[in-house]
Amino acid sequence: MDEPAPPEDLPADAADALHALDGHDLREAIVYAQELLRARQEPFPSVEPAGDEEVVRVDEHEGYLEVHKRHRGADGRLGGRYVYHVASERHPDGSVRLRWSLIGRAEERDDHAGDR
Repeated sequence: MDEPAPPEDLPADAADALHALDGHDLREAIVYAQELLRARQEPFPSVEPAGDEEVVRVDEHEGYLEVHKRHRGADGRLGGRYVYHVASERHPDGSVRLRWSLIGRAEERDDHAGDR
């Protein structure tokens, strides 16, 4: 297998150092790089419900929040639960905004029976 070319924006000394590592040390470098990224990530801002919804649960995962929420219908009643993945993104102007991605309807489970 041919060796991959390093990313264009990776400094040459970093690429050379990685290229010199054996398999074990390269895996250790990956683990360390991931830990550095996590340590440098912006903390997640709190997720607040809008006026017509209720946040049921928030689970933190690596790089995103999993948010379960229910929306209030036109009749004023809360509907079913939906799951969203929420990630913090830095924009070119330096601002940090949340990106919400709808995953789908949440399964109603007994361990959250009070959330229905």
